[in-house]
Amino acid sequence: MRKEKSQIAAPDMYQAVTNRIIERLEQGELTWRKPWSSHGLARNYVSGKVYRGINMLLMNLFSPHGIPYYLTFKQAQELGGNVRKGAKSQQVFYFNVIFRDANNQTVSREQAGALGDDVKVIRFLKYYNVFNVEDIEGVEFKIDDLRLLPHEKIERCEQVWNAYPSPPQYVEEDKARAFYRPEKDLINIPPIEQFETAENYYATLFHEAIHSTGHPNRLNREGVAQFDRFGSERYSLEELVAELGASFLCGLTGIDREPIIENTAAYIQGWLKKLKDDKQFIFKAAAEAQKAVDYLVNNTFEEGED
Repeated sequence: MRKEKSQIAAPDMYQAVTNRIIERLEQGELTWRKPWSSHGLARNYVSGKVYRGINMLLMNLFSPHGIPYYLTFKQAQELGGNVRKGAKSQQVFYFNVIFRDANNQTVSREQAGALGDDVKVIRFLKYYNVFNVEDIEGVEFKIDDLRLLPHEKIERCEQVWNAYPSPPQYVEEDKARAFYRPEKDLINIPPIEQFETAENYYATLFHEAIHSTGHPNRLNREGVAQFDRFGSERYSLEELVAELGASFLCGLTGIDREPIIENTAAYIQGWLKKLKDDKQFIFKAAAEAQKAVDYLVNNTFEEGED
C-alpha cells in the first residue's frame, strides 16, 4: 500500500508531543492505564495494522474518538468516501533514514552496508496525516466489537503468555501482592479469582511480564538489570515502560482496561521533570515498551505499524 506523501517534522515536533503528555499529567490524570475500548488498539482501517511505539500511545491515550480506526485521505477516496469538512487529522510519526559516505554523498542502504564504519547515518522524524472513520463520509464501515466474559480465561491473553520465549517462573505464593523479582526471575500474581475481572488480572500479569523482559538474559534493560532503589529516576522510567507495555498488550488483546494500582505522585512528578528536561524522553520510553512487547509476544500477533 502506498502511503501519503510524508512531511519532515519540524525540530520542535518532539516538544509538541511531549507538551501534550505533560498537559495530561498536570491535569491530574495520575495513571497511564486506560480503559481500552471494545474495538482494541488504534489501527489503520484498510491494512488492519496497529500503530506501534509512540503512535500507539498517541492514537489510544490522546484521541477523542470512540472507534480507534484511521485512514489516510487517499484511502478514504479509494473507498469511495471523503473527509468530513472541518475534520481534524492526527499525525502518524515514523523515522526515515539516509546514509552518507565519507564525501558526504548520499548512498543507498546496500551501498552503506558495504562501506561499513565509513557511513554516516542520519535519522529524520517524519509524519503523515490520518483521519478517524467517524470523520469519513460515504463509506459503510464494518467494525466488530470484541465481547468478553469476566473471570473466564481469555484466549488471546493466554496466547501472549504462552508465546513468551523462556519465560520467568510464574507463582501464586503471595496472594496479597503482584511483583517481579529479577534476582530469582520470578513473577508472583494473586489467583485470577481474587481480581474484580479477568481483564484486571491480565493487565496486572502484563505489567509484571513487561518488567521481566528487562532481565539480563533477555533485553537487559537498565531499570531491571541495574535496579538501584525504589523511587529513583531509573526505577520510575522502568515503571513507565512497564505501564506503557502493559497498556499496549491490553489493546493488542482487545481487553477493556480498568485502573488496578494508581501510580504514586512521586513517580508522576519524576516523569514530569524528566519530560520537561528531555523532550525525547517519552519517545524513548515508548520505544523500550515496544521492544518489550515485541519480545514477549514473539510474533504471535501479526500486526505492525502502518
